Amino acid sequence: MNSFHLEISQPDTIFALATATGKSAIAVIRISGPLSQRVPALFGQEIVPPKQIKVMRLMASDGQPIDEVVYFCFQSPHSATGEDAAEIQCHGSAAVISAILEILGDADGFRMAEAGEFTKRAIDNGKMDITAAEGLADLIDSETARQRQQATAQMFGRLSTPVSVWREQIIAQAALIESLIDFADEELPDGLEDEIHHKISDIIQQCKTALDDGHIGEMIRSGIEVAIIGPVNAGKSTTLNALARRPAAIVSSEEGTTRDVVEVKLDLHGIPVMLMDTAGFRLTENPVENQGIELAVARAEAADLRLILCDVTQPDWIEQAKKCLKLGGSGAIIVANKTDRLEWKDLSAHPQHIDDVEVMFLSLQNAAHIEQLENRLAEAIREITSNKTDPLITRQRHRESLMNATKHLHQAQRYSIDTQTELVAEEYRAAATSLARILGIIDVEEVLGHIFSRFCIGK
Repeated sequence: MNSFHLEISQPDTIFALATATGKSAIAVIRISGPLSQRVPALFGQEIVPPKQIKVMRLMASDGQPIDEVVYFCFQSPHSATGEDAAEIQCHGSAAVISAILEILGDADGFRMAEAGEFTKRAIDNGKMDITAAEGLADLIDSETARQRQQATAQMFGRLSTPVSVWREQIIAQAALIESLIDFADEELPDGLEDEIHHKISDIIQQCKTALDDGHIGEMIRSGIEVAIIGPVNAGKSTTLNALARRPAAIVSSEEGTTRDVVEVKLDLHGIPVMLMDTAGFRLTENPVENQGIELAVARAEAADLRLILCDVTQPDWIEQAKKCLKLGGSGAIIVANKTDRLEWKDLSAHPQHIDDVEVMFLSLQNAAHIEQLENRLAEAIREITSNKTDPLITRQRHRESLMNATKHLHQAQRYSIDTQTELVAEEYRAAATSLARILGIIDVEEVLGHIFSRFCIGK
C-alpha cells in the first residue's frame, strides 16, 4: 500500500526591535516563533527553560562579548503572540542593537518581522480579535486622555463583546428558522413567530442605539474639527496662533493673507481637536484667493464646530456673523473680536445673541480673553462628545457593517416566518455575516492589511 507524508511547514521565527531607535538606557528586541527558545545558543549561552528570566552575557561569533542583557522566555500559548517567544532587554546602544539583530538575521529560520506581524500572529492564534488590534493601533496613535480611554476600551472588548452576543443570538434564531424549513409540513408552535420577532426587535434596537451616537467615537479617534471662519482681518490667524501657543499661521494686516487651510492639533482638556484657520470671506477677483474662500466654506460646512470671528469695530459685523451661520454645519461660537478698540458703553449697544447663538465679546490680544475662549471651546466640544456610555463605534467600517446588519434584520421582520421562511433565514444569515465582518471572522486579510500598514515594526 502506497502512503505519503504531508509535510506542514513551520512559520518563520520573527524578530524586531520593539523600542524606538536612537540612544537609550534600555532597548527591547522581541522574538516569536518555533525557534525562539534556541536564541541563547546563537550567542554562546545555554538554553533557558520556559517561564524564566535570566541575566546573561551575549557573545559574538569571535568570542567577544556584545552586552549583558536580561532575557525572557515564554512558552506557547502563554505569550503575547500565542507562540513560543522571547525578549532581549539590552542597552540602547546602536552598536549593541545592530550586533544582536545581525546575529539573529544570519541564523537559519529567523527573519526580520514585517509591520504589525507580531499582532497579526496574536490574532491568528486567538490571543486577540481584530477589533482589539484596531484598539491597539489607536492606543499607539493616541495623543489625548480621551483617545487613550477609548482605545483601551476597544482593546478590552467594548465593541467585540456586544457584537459577538448579537451575532450569536441571530445565528440561534437562524438555526431555529432552518429547522422549520426542514419540517415545512409541520405547523408553527404557538407563539414561536412572536418570540422570534421580539428577540430580533431587541437586537435591532440595541444596534440602533449604538448607531445613534452622533459619530462620537470617530470624532474622538480622529479629533474634533473646529473651523475658524469669518471676514478678512477679523483675527482668525491670531486666534489660531494664540490657542496653539505658537506661530502656526501668518498674521498680517494685509487682506487675504490666509489662502489655504492651516491645521493645528490641540489637546483641549483631554479632548483631541483639529483647529483650522481658513481664508477670510470677501469679494475678490484673485482666483487663488477665491479658491481659498471656496475651500473655507467647504471645511466650515463639514466641521464639527464653527468658531465665527468678526471685527466688532466694523459696522457690518453682525451681518457677517449671520452669513457665516447660514453656511450650515454643526454648532457655532460667535466671537466679536477687537473689543479693546471700543469703549464699554459702545459694547453694551451690541446684541448679546445672533440667531440664538451667544456672542462672546473679546480682545484676542488679551491672554485672559484667550483663556475664556479656550474654556468655551472645551465646553462646546464636551457637549458635542457627551455620551452616558462610551461609544461602541470608532471606525467607518464598524458603522457600515452594523447598518448593513440592521437593514437585513429590518427586512426579515417584514417577511412571514410561516410562509416566507427561506427569505427570513437568508436575511438572518446576511445580518450575521455583516457582524462577522466587524469581528474579522470574514474578510480578515483585507482589514488586517489596512490596520497593519500603520503599525510599526516590532508590534
